[in-house]
Amino acid sequence: MQTHQSLALTGSEICRLMRQHGMTIRSLAAQFNLTLKRIREVRAHGVQGFAANEWHRLITGKWMDQTSIQ
Repeated sequence: MQTHQSLALTGSEICRLMRQHGMTIRSLAAQFNLTLKRIREVRAHGVQGFAANEWHRLITGKWMDQTSIQ
């Protein structure tokens, strides 16, 4: 039985994913009805738990794969 790992994305990982997938702060805000302030906050501080999985999907279009978690 596997133990549950806490999902997390740091701010720098969020920035890297956004660059890799051609997402700007404004395009992410417009597409998903998020505030610019919230996106900048996540880019600065990162996210944990299910929110990390959701942000990964918003940016990449795919849910975070458990095997890709380090």
